Amino acid sequence: MKRVLIIGGTGSIGRLVADRLLELGHPPRVLTRDPDRAQRSLPDGVEVVAGDLADPVALRAAAAGVDAVVMTHGAPYGSGDYAAVDYGAVPAVLDALEEHRVPVVLMSSIGVTASGGQSRELLEWKRRGERLLRVSGLPYTIVRPGWFDAGSSSHQRVDLHQGDRIEYGPARRDHVAETIVQALLTDSARGRTVEVFSADGPALTDWAGAFHAAEPDRPGDLDGARDRPGPRPQAEPERVRADLRRHAHTPLTHEL
Repeated sequence: MKRVLIIGGTGSIGRLVADRLLELGHPPRVLTRDPDRAQRSLPDGVEVVAGDLADPVALRAAAAGVDAVVMTHGAPYGSGDYAAVDYGAVPAVLDALEEHRVPVVLMSSIGVTASGGQSRELLEWKRRGERLLRVSGLPYTIVRPGWFDAGSSSHQRVDLHQGDRIEYGPARRDHVAETIVQALLTDSARGRTVEVFSADGPALTDWAGAFHAAEPDRPGDLDGARDRPGPRPQAEPERVRADLRRHAHTPLTHEL
């Protein structure tokens, strides 16, 4: 894997992913609106590319020649930019890749299937991004972190679950980053949606086995393998329906 594009590479998880990819010999490329800040916060060896998600020319240039894409982006909570960023990055990356089929690992969130709460708008847009990626035809993995920094130092084991099990709770940031990197490098992670939590016990070493044990998402289904059924596509905003019509490479189980 010669080059990995990271969308959101200056965030807390993106920086950890970049560090780990460098350590493993997979040089990352980070797209950022503030290259000077990125150069200061990222280690030597990370290629920094100036550009914005909303600029298709810059994004296409950043995606040129990459072997994989990691998406750890997210709008600041309370900003109201969730449609443009948390969701909008997904169709933007699909457009930039064109017909270039490379693995994509998308960091989403637990709770995306919840029906209410203060974060409802944010989670709905994250779920829409998940759904579009699932039917894009790309070899993908969707990683949903548990609650950041809610655990303890005794939680040494990465614990993977499915079905949007928010009750499991905490996730260490380094565990989330390691799961993203291992999903990128592990064939059995393809076509799966997993939640990441931190638990007591020995560190996870058999990543291939852990991903293989997860149920794969059903081809053509917009939702994860064990998720509660989501809204029908007809109930989604027209923007989302248009993106599904444009990017769906597998026959959908629901009509648009």
